[in-house]
Amino acid sequence: MLRLIEELRNRNVFRVGAAYVVGCWLIAQVADLVGGVFNVPNWFMQVLILVMVLGLPVAVFLAWAFELTPEGLKKADDVPVDAPKDPRAGLYLNVFTMVTLLIAVGWLAYDKFTRSGAAMPQLEKSVAVLPFRDLSPEGNQAWFTDGLTEEILNALARTADLLVASRRSSFAYKDSTEVAPVIAGALGVAHILEGSVRRAGDRLRVTAQLVRAADDKNLWSKTYDGNSDDSISIQEQIAFDIANALQTAMDPDTLAQMVSAGTRSVEAWEAYLRALSLHHEIIGHSDLGNIHDVIAAYDHAVSLDPQFADAHLKLAELWESQLNPSSVAYQDSGLPVEERRGRYDAAIEGAARYARSEVTRVEAEMRAASFDLRFDDQVRLARQLTELEPENRNGWEWLQYLYLITGEYDKSREAGLEAWKLAPSPGENDGGIINYMNRVSVEDTVMMIDKALQEPNPPLRVLYHAHRGLLVAGDAARARAVLDEYLKRSGDEIGKLLMQVRQACAEGRVADADALFATTGDDASLRWLFLETLGRDAEADALLEELVETESLYGLSGFLVYPSFEARNFPALWKMLTAQGIERPPAIPIPYRCSR
Repeated sequence: MLRLIEELRNRNVFRVGAAYVVGCWLIAQVADLVGGVFNVPNWFMQVLILVMVLGLPVAVFLAWAFELTPEGLKKADDVPVDAPKDPRAGLYLNVFTMVTLLIAVGWLAYDKFTRSGAAMPQLEKSVAVLPFRDLSPEGNQAWFTDGLTEEILNALARTADLLVASRRSSFAYKDSTEVAPVIAGALGVAHILEGSVRRAGDRLRVTAQLVRAADDKNLWSKTYDGNSDDSISIQEQIAFDIANALQTAMDPDTLAQMVSAGTRSVEAWEAYLRALSLHHEIIGHSDLGNIHDVIAAYDHAVSLDPQFADAHLKLAELWESQLNPSSVAYQDSGLPVEERRGRYDAAIEGAARYARSEVTRVEAEMRAASFDLRFDDQVRLARQLTELEPENRNGWEWLQYLYLITGEYDKSREAGLEAWKLAPSPGENDGGIINYMNRVSVEDTVMMIDKALQEPNPPLRVLYHAHRGLLVAGDAARARAVLDEYLKRSGDEIGKLLMQVRQACAEGRVADADALFATTGDDASLRWLFLETLGRDAEADALLEELVETESLYGLSGFLVYPSFEARNFPALWKMLTAQGIERPPAIPIPYRCSR
């Protein structure tokens, strides 16, 4: 045995084997780097490693069979035993091995201290979830594919240390041909999650991959196979795997809870996805006349799983809008206010009772406090949301709204700016932030509008509120261009009519504004907006006096969001405000309203 080992050493077999191993490692590192840049498929690295493994015995055999001599390379058997060895052979192998080892040690040290040894920077812990592609044979699973994408997005957004681009921002790139680095740059994130769904009969296949934008490299990819009953577990597993790949700081048990779907009923979950799809559809087309169809869809999800907290919370949000005549989603269904209140209370109770997280419970409590007009409690709970989810803009949006209706305009501005900073890419919800900001800061409103209108095909809601913000800023010409775009794209006849009245007043065309108003319906809340814009304040207040007789005080409080609303004209509302120490400033007339 010792003789064999000595012969192996003399023939440099050990040196060749060591040099081959470290050389293959270096080749693999270079191939991995270059492959990420040029989008080399995953199988390439697998084949390369297999070839290198198979090449090791070949290299060892060649080292045994051949020897480097002063006369060149010869078969080992042809070299006399007492022939002098060429010193270059060992020297070359030693130098190659040492240099490669030094590179390896340097590479590993860099990787350890820049990746594993320190937490990933916050910007690196950011991702946009692009709409998964529907590869189903009949192409009719868009509702499921989009819903699955949204639930993965929402699950990731619930993890404390991940920054996730908004749904609107991500879905703007549906079917886009742009490459991942371009999309990530536009959305301000470091990673892109993309994938596809194939659903045929009862079989389900979901493929997902995580791409690092800096070098367009696939960091992670996986295919999940199952049947329809596995859809919930697949959604949860994808979110869990991605959160782990992005090195979230949450422990596995807490992370699993945060990314859970909220129900174990596949039927209820799919009914919820259908409701989400319909909800986004009517908002996207400003077709709010069908809002009660959305309510019925969420009702169906709750009927399949009465403990589905997310569906309860959506219902609470919608029924709250049906109790607030000033809400853009308010639709007169003929239901008595008592019945609407009962439906709202039931949804709030379900959301709070079955809350799967502290965030869901706080949101439910805040909505209950909202309806009871407990403003101090609402502010406290909204601040709690900002502490529970510091990277989620939801709590800051609530604070922006609450400080606005209580007349604390400086605090409303600060909260609105915080909300805006947390989502650098404009989305559907930015319409609300712009809407509230234009009542407290013209300069900041114009900044937000400039950013929002740079995006391709801004949401209709953003256009609607941008138009009003530009009129507040005194830029009627630019507002006219936004109005023209809205008129071309929107099917919301009431919204188009109100915007045209605003534009006419801003341009001094009072007669045209009055003529447009004459075509409106009997909706009290909308007529109040029209009358305020037209400068007919006495008629507007009289209209709300009638509303107080048929609706709750909560319905009247919805008009507090308008600085032009004078709460002092309504004794019951004013008494409720002053009892909580709230002193709203006097009403501020609409800057662009008709002059009479």
